[in-house]
This record gives sequence, C-alpha cells and structure tokens, in this order.
Amino acid sequence: MSCLHAFVVRKTDSVLAEYGLNGMQMHTMVFVLVSNLHGKKICQRDIESETGLRPSSVSSMLSNLERSGLIVRTPAEEDARTKYITLTKEGAELCEKNKELMNKGDEIIQAALTEDEQRELKKLLVKMIEFVKQQ
Repeated sequence: MSCLHAFVVRKTDSVLAEYGLNGMQMHTMVFVLVSNLHGKKICQRDIESETGLRPSSVSSMLSNLERSGLIVRTPAEEDARTKYITLTKEGAELCEKNKELMNKGDEIIQAALTEDEQRELKKLLVKMIEFVKQQ
C-alpha cells in the first residue's frame, strides 16, 4: 500500500510541479471548489481545519495561490477581518485538470485488475477506511 501511495504521490507531484503547485495546494483548491459548489463559503480557518496546517503555513500558501492568480480573497460583509476564498477561472480549470489526472490514474490501476478483483479491492478499501476513521 505504501509503495503504491508513494508512486501515486510522486507522479501527481511531478505533474503539479509543471504548474508550480504541490499536493497540499491542490488539495486546498479542490476543498475550496467543492465547498463553494455546495454553497459553503470558505475562510482561512476552514482550510486550517481541513489540512491540519498551522495558521502561518495556510496564510503563506494562500498568498502564493493568490499571487499565482488561482484564488481570490474577498472580505466578508459581516467582518472585514474574515476573508472568503474562491477560485479564479484559472484555479477551477486547474482543478479540472487534476480531476482528469486522478481519473486517468484510477483507470491505470483498475486495468491491472479483473472486475472481481476491483470489487474486492473496493470492499477492502472501504473496510480499511471505516476502521481508520474509528481510531
């Protein structure tokens, strides 16, 4: 499992590096995109909770994403100290490219398995995820 994970991370990081991003930045952008699509406004504190990163690390990451033109921070009407984060068109397009990359990776992995093996793997992965969530 760890070998497969390391391979996928290296492959993903090499593709993201072409765009000057790392996995945590992409994770953050996807989190913002999905949350916004579900009608939820996201601020820095939400990203800190989602990623487990320190406030200073999140602030630095958001500044880099903003400078790269991938996100916009907008002051909240109720409290100007709070800034809501949304993706720019370029940021959303990059998330779509990431989704395509993930789908391609899934296809490659699934091609190595029969349909029965895929069903069994999915069942085992769900079981492991549920177990880890309870720990």
